[in-house]
Amino acid sequence: DFFIEVPKVKAVDTTGAGDCFCGSLAAFLLEDDLHTAVQKAVIASAQSVTKYGTMDSIPFLHELNLN
Repeated sequence: DFFIEVPKVKAVDTTGAGDCFCGSLAAFLLEDDLHTAVQKAVIASAQSVTKYGTMDSIPFLHELNLN
């Protein structure tokens, strides 16, 4: 078991956040361990709720601050 801290963001539209999380998780699992992949997927999903829409809200990899 592990705990992932969620970034605090100003949500404007949560539509597609779960899809963004699941898709990001699947992609990150190709290169990362489970804990790291979940951390990155949480960041992607959190960022997605800061924009309107579904496809338009999914961030590109270069838009994520994954340091």
